[in-house]
Amino acid sequence: MRSILYRFPDLGEFERTLGSAGDSECELGLPAGEIAEDGEWILAIFELGQGRRATSAAGRAVATPDASHLVFEPRDWQRLAEFARKASVLAPTMPPPPTEPAPSSGATERSPTTARSPGSVRPSTPRVSGTGSRVLIVDDDPDIREVVAAMLEAVGLVVMAAGSAEEALERVHEEVFDLLVLDWNLPKMTGLDLCRILRKEPDHASLPVLFLTANASSQDMVEAFACGGDDYVVKPFRAPELGARIFSLLRRARASLG
Repeated sequence: MRSILYRFPDLGEFERTLGSAGDSECELGLPAGEIAEDGEWILAIFELGQGRRATSAAGRAVATPDASHLVFEPRDWQRLAEFARKASVLAPTMPPPPTEPAPSSGATERSPTTARSPGSVRPSTPRVSGTGSRVLIVDDDPDIREVVAAMLEAVGLVVMAAGSAEEALERVHEEVFDLLVLDWNLPKMTGLDLCRILRKEPDHASLPVLFLTANASSQDMVEAFACGGDDYVVKPFRAPELGARIFSLLRRARASLG
């Protein structure tokens, strides 16, 4: 499932957009330049306000000769409205987004806020500094990496990403992470293979692993848990559910250390 980004620098505009829809009109027009096929499911990512608070929701595209729009489930529409209200309350206390300093002559390092091409992998330094737990997202789909990263960074977690199991294994051996969000279907080594390897390593035997995958059968879930997975979320996912599962695993991991 691909994603489309909606940016609302003005929180009031976003609230008015949601409030202008009737009870049965939970829909948004596509951003300028975006097109969609009728019936296509799309993950809409919303960046709100100067603080760039982020959330997401899945919508179904409805294409007509005049225009195309996304239709959302009423419960997701209500959740977006609630998120907008909370963002408005927090907006006065949130600092503006950091500005990128001008590079000194001869500088070779990129700032973590530097824009990247859509297919690139998030650099080692997270784009938004966080004070919470460290999460590694392992997925070969750059859109999924961006969606999950934006959601988790918005609530203060430090997020990094890898596009393959091999890269993730290297990162885990070099750095400390509190949780892995792991795709099943990865090029070459699969997510299951990576999980099995980690479970055999004393330093990572108890590292929380959440599978985020399109594999939805009961047998797939059984296999994921059998190889050492701690939780399982099926794509397309709902942001509140994924967030709740991630924070539940983090709380359990902290409790076991206490």
